[in-house]
Amino acid sequence: MPWFGLWGTTGSAFWWVLPLIGLVFMSVMFFVCFRSFGLGCMGGRQRTSSEISDLRHQVESLKEDVRKLVPQPK
Repeated sequence: MPWFGLWGTTGSAFWWVLPLIGLVFMSVMFFVCFRSFGLGCMGGRQRTSSEISDLRHQVESLKEDVRKLVPQPK
């Protein structure tokens, strides 16, 4: 049995089409990801300054809570 099925090598003339489609798809995805680099590839959103300050306050309060829970060496 031949490698290319019952018809032999009839489909081997267009072997370059699938790699070409793959390269085009990869280049489009590369362009989309780096075009929206500020948003990230997963479609994130920009945070406002009030959200950032709220997150900083939450992180500081969590750090204080951890300091209270961890026993201090004597």
